[in-house]
Amino acid sequence: MCELLGLAFNDPVSPGLSFRGFRQRAHRNPHGWGLAAITARKAHIVKEPIHAARSDIARTLPDRTPLAAPVFIGHVRAASCGEVSLENTHPFTRRVRGSDFVFAHNGTLAKARLGSRSDATFTPQGSTDSELAMCQLLSWMEHEAVAADGYASIEAFLRHMNAAGTLNLLFSDGRHLYCYHDEQGYNGLCWTHRRAPFCRVSLRDEDWTAELDEEKTPRQQGYVIASKRLTDGEPWHEFRHGSLMVFRHGQLVYGG
Repeated sequence: MCELLGLAFNDPVSPGLSFRGFRQRAHRNPHGWGLAAITARKAHIVKEPIHAARSDIARTLPDRTPLAAPVFIGHVRAASCGEVSLENTHPFTRRVRGSDFVFAHNGTLAKARLGSRSDATFTPQGSTDSELAMCQLLSWMEHEAVAADGYASIEAFLRHMNAAGTLNLLFSDGRHLYCYHDEQGYNGLCWTHRRAPFCRVSLRDEDWTAELDEEKTPRQQGYVIASKRLTDGEPWHEFRHGSLMVFRHGQLVYGG
């Protein structure tokens, strides 16, 4: 089924609390995990084609320093298309317009219905429907010269792509975090807004409680996105079906 994790903040943050709970969801998604720390200059991606809860790297990753960025994309995989391998493990990335473009997908798309593009600038390295979808999105953006702030056009393209199956996406150009929720509401996608005054939260997937004001500075603010809510003690909101939300510098700039 796969699950997604996204962080979009105004300042670099650690993914520690969110990833700590998120990696436990590998029990239902055992075929790989990945986490991308994304800045405007470069993305640092760690991923393995193994069960995240059994990975020493995944277990110790939240405590590593310095692991901080304003944008993160995480994924745990239940393989539905493509064998279990490193090249088929999310997130995927390409270098685009001087930045690392990072992409992760939850759902299943019929490759035959995705079709092929005669103007394809980007081609898959693995065999998943997800990487093919990323390449088609990027090829379309390059061919049509779609700007990073062409939100309505991007949303329309994703809705068209959604006709090929089930589609939940997180992707980033290093400055924005784009989040699209499937038109039928497949598997869920939700968000919470973190800003001062911070509250006390507890993880839903692990016996762990945190005082957010001890982890955040007063000026930090941003959003956490997940397939299913990660915490109790703070409000979570569902995405609208078939909709795109875009975050930049810790602010919602499109959708909602």
